[in-house]
Amino acid sequence: MFDIAWTELLLVAVVAILVVGPKELPGMLRTIGRTIGSLRRMAGEFQSTLNDAVKETEKQSGIDEMRKQADAAQNFNPLADLKKTLADEKKKLQDSMTKAEGDVKSSLDGEGSLENKPAGMPEAAPVKAEVPVQKVVPSAELSCAQKAKEDTADTPSGKDES
Repeated sequence: MFDIAWTELLLVAVVAILVVGPKELPGMLRTIGRTIGSLRRMAGEFQSTLNDAVKETEKQSGIDEMRKQADAAQNFNPLADLKKTLADEKKKLQDSMTKAEGDVKSSLDGEGSLENKPAGMPEAAPVKAEVPVQKVVPSAELSCAQKAKEDTADTPSGKDES
């Protein structure tokens, strides 16, 4: 930690013995030990006080957060939110219907007047679309038809095997 060698410690011990004297050296070492112990206790108390202050601050911020959530819960009105959303959607739908109505009217007005058509443009022939008719088969008939197909596939053909 401090990178002190054994020789340096021996030199400090010799100087302490010469300066303080061998008779008072144990009392001095005891006093130094007590001072270091009290410094450590004070540092521990300071650290615990600081940790307590941090925890109290965290609790206080948690309490503030809970107050904000409680206020938000008191101001929570799902019916008003739903009404606002429905009103917005209704307005969007009305706008799109108005636009579609205008488009249909303009296309109908465009088809009825000949002056809007460019010269030399032939009239379009009406398109006839044919929709194939699908037959609805009950599931019982379908399963019978599948069994009949399987039975014909499993039966041997008319050839002799011998």
